[in-house]
Amino acid sequence: MVKILDFSVRANPLGTPEAIKAALTAAICEQYDAPVDPDFTALRQTIALRHGVQIGQIAVSQREEELIALLAASAGGARRALLPVPCPSSYERVLKRCGLDVKTFALPLKHNYRIPRGAMAEALDGCDLLIFGNPAFPSAALMPPAELLSELDCWLAGGGWLILDERAIDFTYGSITNSLWSGVRREARAAVIRSFTDSLALSLCPLSYAVGGESWISALRARQFAPALSPLAHYLAPTLEHIMPFRSSTVDVVTRLMPRLIGRLRRISGLHPLPSDANWVLCRIERGGITAPELAARLRRRSILIPPCIDERHFTLGLRVPIETDRFIKAAREILMPKTKA
Repeated sequence: MVKILDFSVRANPLGTPEAIKAALTAAICEQYDAPVDPDFTALRQTIALRHGVQIGQIAVSQREEELIALLAASAGGARRALLPVPCPSSYERVLKRCGLDVKTFALPLKHNYRIPRGAMAEALDGCDLLIFGNPAFPSAALMPPAELLSELDCWLAGGGWLILDERAIDFTYGSITNSLWSGVRREARAAVIRSFTDSLALSLCPLSYAVGGESWISALRARQFAPALSPLAHYLAPTLEHIMPFRSSTVDVVTRLMPRLIGRLRRISGLHPLPSDANWVLCRIERGGITAPELAARLRRRSILIPPCIDERHFTLGLRVPIETDRFIKAAREILMPKTKA
């Protein structure tokens, strides 16, 4: 039976740490009938210590999208949101569901869909809420925190609400040093979304969280259905205190494998991979005769899944272990560079 390769999944190529596996196994085997704190106090306290904040500044969830939706709904007085695009389609759905007027900010292809210096501050004029990813999806573009703060300082001081999606920050070179949290930790209207779901490959026990101003987080939690997580997540708290070595290994692997992947993609005629700061790469088809959805359909027949995005010319490719990447490269070459019969 041929294994299905899903390159839309952006989980850690190293898989789940052994310590996390052991904690989850022990919870299932030994604690299956034990009561669980519905507020996940120990887990939230562990995360709070990680960020040097009070436990009341932490909210947890199985999905990053839920946290974003609840933050947007709890941003009192916000009327108009700035949305840099391209971005996940869930962002716009959430904002419109909350009754916010959405102003899109189109990022230029000539800058590889990255925010040009000085452009964000100008685009924020007339907006009181901003949501975007850093690194952003699908571009995999990372803005250094100092540069980002220079764009946002005046706007935040004027009462803007900031939702910054950093779910992929642990895959970037420099890891948590790329986070904006230290620069906005005193801002009551700033919140950062982080996630262990992809970085620890926790597909069976998803775990994400928001850290932000205490009153904003409190309003979020008041709107949230309980329990916010699988009961199994309760048993991860002690293990999460000791994952720094695994995080370092993850960054080492990504920084070693990603340049190789981009180099191989560049050798496929008609395929242009954009620069990546995370654990996936945005690819653009630059030849006629085939679109991204058509390429995806042909790859699907080979049990390889890729997600088209932006338009009919783009798709993303999650970083996988070399043997799985080899299979994609071989299939893509056969489709995009077919051998001509003599």
